[in-house]
Amino acid sequence: MTIQPSYRAAAGIAGTLAFFGAWEALSHSGLVNEVMLPAPTTIIKAGWSLLTSGELQRHFGASLFRSIAGFVSGSVLAILLGVAMAQLPWLHATINPLVQMFRAIPALAFVPLAVFWFGIGETSKIFLIAWGVFFPVWVNTYIGVRDTDPVLGRAAASLGASGWRNFAFVVIPGALPFIIAGLRVSLSVALVLLVASELAGAAFGVGYLIQMSQQVFRVDYMFVGLIVLGLMGVVADFLFEGAIRRLLPWYGAEKVLRGRPGQTGRKAGQAG
Repeated sequence: MTIQPSYRAAAGIAGTLAFFGAWEALSHSGLVNEVMLPAPTTIIKAGWSLLTSGELQRHFGASLFRSIAGFVSGSVLAILLGVAMAQLPWLHATINPLVQMFRAIPALAFVPLAVFWFGIGETSKIFLIAWGVFFPVWVNTYIGVRDTDPVLGRAAASLGASGWRNFAFVVIPGALPFIIAGLRVSLSVALVLLVASELAGAAFGVGYLIQMSQQVFRVDYMFVGLIVLGLMGVVADFLFEGAIRRLLPWYGAEKVLRGRPGQTGRKAGQAG
């Protein structure tokens, strides 16, 4: 059964309004402590107060910078290493055991070590985000390049493409669904590590706002921080999807955005 886009949009709006309406009613019903579960209208007022004072912008700006810096640096390094390991068997044999060992360690376990190494400044936060982003992108890049259909390579060679041309026009386009799937997964990983790093120590940031609000019992401010994080994730995913549709219209946006999840899921455990 196909659902019309207009109906889907209307149903989504109705469901959202019903959820927040029920939340508002529950907060004012006396069944729960309104301090512990503030009403949506109270949260909106708190958010407006933070916005007009400029405090929210400072926290958001700091978190946005850390997210982008960590995501970009981790993704670039992961793509470069994934391509290199898939193309150079000697490199794969040399460093794959180490990469697999570090991949098995939860990124959150590195929070105390990162703070010990780099302090509570920007370096530790960017390092943690880059570290967490690295492995999903690396494993997808490696699998995508390694499993590029050899028939395509032979067909390109028969047409005169060899060396870097075969790599640029056959291998990389063939691996794109996997690479993009890894990047999309890493968007949510970046947010997780952002919050963890800011909770470990910061002067500004959305995670810091949530932690400080908890210490002074401002639950409404805590919800403002949570909503900002949710919006960051939704907007990042929306912009990522839009960029793929615009930059790769010839490739088949739906296939790219799905990233062949069935294949990726089956083969992720085979990386290395």
